[in-house]
Amino acid sequence: MKLGLDGKIAIVTGGSKGIGRATALGLLAEGASVMLCARGIDALNEVAAAAGDARARIATIAADLTDGVAIKRVVARAVEQFGRVDILINNAGSARTGEFLKLDDQAWIDDWQLKFFGYVRMAREVLPRMERQGGGVILNVIGAAATNPRRSYMIGGAANAALNHFTKALADEGSKSHVRVVGINPGPILTERLLKMRTGLTPSAESAAEAFRKMTPLGRVGTPEEVADLIMFLVSDRAAFIHGANITIDGGYTQGLMG
Repeated sequence: MKLGLDGKIAIVTGGSKGIGRATALGLLAEGASVMLCARGIDALNEVAAAAGDARARIATIAADLTDGVAIKRVVARAVEQFGRVDILINNAGSARTGEFLKLDDQAWIDDWQLKFFGYVRMAREVLPRMERQGGGVILNVIGAAATNPRRSYMIGGAANAALNHFTKALADEGSKSHVRVVGINPGPILTERLLKMRTGLTPSAESAAEAFRKMTPLGRVGTPEEVADLIMFLVSDRAAFIHGANITIDGGYTQGLMG
């Protein structure tokens, strides 16, 4: 299936590792150009080096997306480098785990500044440009915790639930100017973050592997590349009628009727 992404311009936040990295490299392989941002410049440079022959179509910028000024700089740099923004993939940010009574107000505020408000601010910055162009796609990488509440992950789960709502509301806003908005809710994906979380709970590689097998009905965790494949389909014209949806990719982890 040809996705028709050749010549498209995408911004990918949180692009130095995991899902963001896999998505950036996938977009480049499909012929798109990518503005990649994350906090660490060294990791960004490693992704750029991995782009190989597509190196001329990737630009990187280190940015802290809790900073509104930095967000404006990322978008301005993308337009300066490539001329426009066709696709925004909001992927930056995660929230801490912890016991409810041990997480103070500042913990909630800090994590929501990146995970929730970072997405809102990025969307607010690109939407007017997409409106002037006559269209675009905003995709929010959220998380299956939105529909799977856990006492040990209240901050992230609540932010994810809010982002699912935001995605649908932003889709309603984008409809009038042909800007599609979709969200995805990944479940357990084999990223550095998941490995760090599981390393703290399991004493050996064997027990960690067993823990991963038990995380989903399919008996395994997903890969960043599997999530990237879904993202690339959703931002392509092949998915032109998918709008305002929050799509789950979690190996059956979510067993409720919603999500």
